[in-house]
Amino acid sequence: MASLLRSLIRETLLLEEVYGAQATVYHGTSADPQALISALLKDEFTPGVGAGEMYGKGLYTVYDLPGTKTERGDYGPHVIKLKVNLYGYIIFDPDIALMVYKKSLTPKEQAAEFGYSETVIKALGSVASPRRGIFTSVSAESVHKSLQYEVKGLVFTGQNDGKVVVVYDPTTAVPMAWKRVTRHGDPVSEPWTPVDRASLLKPLDRPDVSAREGRPVQQSTLRRSAMGDFEAGKWDNSPLTILKRLERLPKDQRVVNGDLDLMVTPVTSLPSGLKVGGSLNLFRTSITTLPADLQVGGSLNLSYTPITSLPAGLKVSGSLNLRNTPITSLPAGLKVGGDLDLIHCSVASFPDDLEVGGSLYLPYTSITSLPVGLKVGESLNLRNTRITSLPAGLEVRRNLYLSDSPITALPADLKVGESLNLSNSSVTSLPADLELRGNLDLYRTRITSLPAGLQVGGYLNIRGTPITSLPADLQVGASGIYGLDRKHWADVPEHLKSKLK
Repeated sequence: MASLLRSLIRETLLLEEVYGAQATVYHGTSADPQALISALLKDEFTPGVGAGEMYGKGLYTVYDLPGTKTERGDYGPHVIKLKVNLYGYIIFDPDIALMVYKKSLTPKEQAAEFGYSETVIKALGSVASPRRGIFTSVSAESVHKSLQYEVKGLVFTGQNDGKVVVVYDPTTAVPMAWKRVTRHGDPVSEPWTPVDRASLLKPLDRPDVSAREGRPVQQSTLRRSAMGDFEAGKWDNSPLTILKRLERLPKDQRVVNGDLDLMVTPVTSLPSGLKVGGSLNLFRTSITTLPADLQVGGSLNLSYTPITSLPAGLKVSGSLNLRNTPITSLPAGLKVGGDLDLIHCSVASFPDDLEVGGSLYLPYTSITSLPVGLKVGESLNLRNTRITSLPAGLEVRRNLYLSDSPITALPADLKVGESLNLSNSSVTSLPADLELRGNLDLYRTRITSLPAGLQVGGYLNIRGTPITSLPADLQVGASGIYGLDRKHWADVPEHLKSKLK
């Protein structure tokens, strides 16, 4: 008897008696229909871009074929007929919701009924009741980014295609048949080619269905090796769902090989053991703490978050952006492979072993001193800081910006690889034998003379300074010298006169 029942269910492909209402829908495609059907049957189909892109990556289908763009071949020369289990879909049309759920449920009530996340419920709380003359596609488009990959799919009515089903979870769609619909723009009167039903999955053999009686089936992406699809770039538009998948894995498997962008999302925490191979963007999130063993292979952006401290052992291979955060100190042993941006940050001091591979940005911080032996791999920006002196042995590979700073003197062993900007600073003199491959900007400084042996590979700007003469051995690049009063040009060494601007 059980075997007979299983055969009947497999043959009819109607699951509504057990799991919910079904709809027959149609999907237009340019892909090889047999290859697409095979992927659906093997649970290997990945929704991509196309007509349904404005509602998220999904299988875009219509209820009624005649007269639609799908029938005209606008979405491709082939049409696939599918049965879709709508139980667990968010339905924006009240009449369809009543047919499927046997009671009037608003989109928000549907999400609560099926145990969807607070993110989904909150997003749907903003959806107003449908008004006469307003297509429900407007509501679907306004919230789809908060729903995709968390819900099974969407049902709504659009102006162009009428009743529409966007399938996010391909396991809820069963292909029935396919046919061609156009030939050089003319309709094709061709019969449907049925799908070989013997190759279909047997519904009662599906563990994720049989284990959840009366509930939506588990999303296929969660059944696979959690992040497998994400790593292949297949499910990269839902960072909140990615986090939910990660939380279900053991700590040593919570790995994202690519970037994880949570910018301006309602995420409030990260799972322990998280390792992000690419960049992690938490800009303007509500996260207050980071897991102790966080590792980021790319850049980490914490700007405008309420995070007050960084965990010990934090490793950031790319840049670290702490701009406009309440963080007051940096952990010992912090190593940043790229830039460290502390603009408008509350950090007041540095650990002695700080290493910055890129540039270091400190404008508008409370920092008053730099550690001895600090090495900056790229540029150092101290504009508008409280730092009054530079440490001995300071090495800046590229540019050093000291404009509008209270620094009055530069160390004798200062090494700057490219440009030095002292405009509007309190510096009164330059160290002897200073060599720069880039520019030297002394605009409106108190410096009265230039040292012997000065070499500037770019331009020299002495506008607004009391400098009236240039040393005989001064070397300046092709960009020239700006700001020397013309009345002193006659006294300039001959090799420099062509450089005066």
